[in-house]
This record gives sequence, C-alpha cells and structure tokens, in this order.
Amino acid sequence: MVFNSEYIIDKLNSSNKDKKITSELDLLNRLEPQKDKSGTIIADADISTEEMLVAFSDLRLKLAEHMKLDDVLFLFGNGSSIYAGSHDTRQFTLQDYKEQYSDLSVIIDEVSKLCGIEEQLNALITVRSYYHLVQDEDKEQLVSDLIDEIKGVLINSFVNSVDYRNLYYHDIFLLKLRTLGCLKRASIYTPNYDLAFEYSLDKLTIEYKDGFSGFVNRVFDPRTLQGGDKTALVKIHGSVNWVVEDEKVREFQPRFKDGKVIIDDTAPVLIYPTSHKLYQTYSTPYSELMRHMLDEMETGKNVIIVLGYKYGDDHINEILFKALENPNNLFYFFLYNPEEKEEFVEQLYRLAESMPNINVLTGKVLADFKIFVKYMLPATPEKTDKEIAIEQLKKVLVNHAI
Repeated sequence: MVFNSEYIIDKLNSSNKDKKITSELDLLNRLEPQKDKSGTIIADADISTEEMLVAFSDLRLKLAEHMKLDDVLFLFGNGSSIYAGSHDTRQFTLQDYKEQYSDLSVIIDEVSKLCGIEEQLNALITVRSYYHLVQDEDKEQLVSDLIDEIKGVLINSFVNSVDYRNLYYHDIFLLKLRTLGCLKRASIYTPNYDLAFEYSLDKLTIEYKDGFSGFVNRVFDPRTLQGGDKTALVKIHGSVNWVVEDEKVREFQPRFKDGKVIIDDTAPVLIYPTSHKLYQTYSTPYSELMRHMLDEMETGKNVIIVLGYKYGDDHINEILFKALENPNNLFYFFLYNPEEKEEFVEQLYRLAESMPNINVLTGKVLADFKIFVKYMLPATPEKTDKEIAIEQLKKVLVNHAI
C-alpha cells in the first residue's frame, strides 16, 4: 500500500474540524511552538501529541504487529541524522572545485552528473586509477589532491556537523525498541559515517555488535556479527572512527568535545564503498558487511524498515531487490521527497500496488525520522480491537460469575 502525508492530515481534520490543516508545511509548523526572534515561546504547538498519536494509531498498530516477526531490520540513511545537525550530502557540488582544479574541468563536469558525494568520489578514484595505469603522474597527483580535499569536506562539513548532545530521537528510538522487546533481534544498517547510533547505544548502556573484535586493538572481524543476542549496528559505508593500519581495518575510540567528535587525522579515516574495489583493504570490509546485510534480508521472516535513505545507491538497492524476493518479508519504505523519481522508487510504487507486504510512506510528515520515532514507532505491543473486545468480555464474565 502507498500512504502519503495527506493520510495523516485527513485523519487530523476529520477528528477536529476547528483545526483545519491545509498542507504538510502547515502541519509541520503547527507541531512546533511558535517563537519570536529572540527564541522565546509565544504560543504552544497547535496540534497536540495526543492528536498525532491518534492519527498514527492505525499505522502504529500495523507496524507493531509486523515487528513480532523473527527479526527487525532497519536501514537508516542520512535523513536520520539531519535533525541533530548532519547536512544532506546531496548539497555537495563538485563544481565548487572547478576553478581551483581547472586542468580537471572536463572530468569535474562529467563526475558532477553523478548523484551524491560518495558516487562522485568513487568516480574520481576510478579516474585516478586510470592516470596511474597510463603513468600520467601529474594528473594522478592532481586527482589525488582533489579526492583528499573532498574527504576533508565530507568529514568536517557533513559528518562532523552532528551535535552529539542533541540525539534525543535516537535515544527514544532505542528505548522504544527495548520496551517493545525486540532490541536484541534488531539490526541497524546505515551508510552514515557519523557515530550517532554508537553514541546513543553507549549512553543507554546497550550492548551491541558492529563487526569488530578486541578491546585495546579493535580489528574488523565479520564473524562477530553472527548469532548472539545483541543489537547489530552495521556501518555498510564505513565510519569516521575506522582506520586502515597494517592492511587491517581498525576501530579507534573517538573523543568528543562540546558535542562534536574530534578526529585528529582525516586522511585515512573513511572506508569508501566502491564497486570497482580498487583497494583490497577497502573492499574487504565493505563486501563483508554488504554480504551480511544481504544474508539477513534474504532469509527468515523479517520486517524491513527503510527511512532517511534516498534510494540513490545501486549496490544497496540491489540488496533491497533481493530482499523483496523473500515472500516472508514485510516492508516499510519511507520516501521523504516523493518528487525525486529514482528508478528504484518508481519500481517500488508499481510493486506496492499488487504486493500487500510492501508499504510505501511518502512526504515530509510520514517520512520524517523524528515523527516516525515519536508517533509511529510503537513503544509497547499494541492491542487490536479484537484483543480489546476479548479482554472486556473476560471482565464481564468474571464479574457475572462473582
């Protein structure tokens, strides 16, 4: 089924005709207190939490039922961290470097056509490999300089912009999973490089597995992801606290100051996913993590929830397509900007029309991470109307017997 923000707006309007909501933006504005220029609250939110919970009740009940399956698998993209200060990586434009790297202007024009900073970096890595093969050392070095500069921008301007003191909704997300009783059978997959989930997991003293073993020297070991009764956190595109040393991928303990993560050396930190696998030390952890994601989604009975992801990475979409072939899976695909017509999204719409196990939820209300956590994600196993009726009947029978 396909749901859009109008679904929630119609429910709110039908329950309270005095609060006519005219659009997504109108609803979003009325969910927040009104403030003056100094930040002082001059009016409370116009739509209450209780009203929103009622409006989301059907979707929340449906999700609660589906989260009783064997495993609960989440795929969270960049959209899940934006509320905490992360920036949309699609705001990056390689054209900003055209004047500085004028000798690469033709290449920059072509690479700029690709979607997202990661895909553009992958293309530049391929270009660098070409210049290495043809022994054009000057061009190879120039492309290397551009790659290093972009890495620094990615870390400082996009990833390290997260304020780790402001992860309220990450905390609530994990607490709800714990009260719902599915925390230990939950896996969180994310292409995000930031440490938002790690920070909240540690803050709430939740044990988790992330593919690394050891204490003093934490080394990548995919065997640690198998089995066990811990929450899994799988960083499928790497992380800001990963380094390559002695041909091994290692995880180091990050430092934080004033809500920001401190990274001393930006050059070797990220493990960039690339379909070309130019560097074996880079491709090995990436391929192992993606294989683990595929194995989990292809087997068993899972509810798979995809939110904050823009459906622009072909290698991730291929795994989701494989997961769709498992008839035991149930899906919730959230799409924040329905006007973005990725090929994968177009196919999702078509499949959702005929496959009852696929739910597509679109719009800036339904597909917002904060709203999902606050109003749609269940905190306790919710009862169906039938279960409530049975309980009431039992009470009547007991009272009658007395």
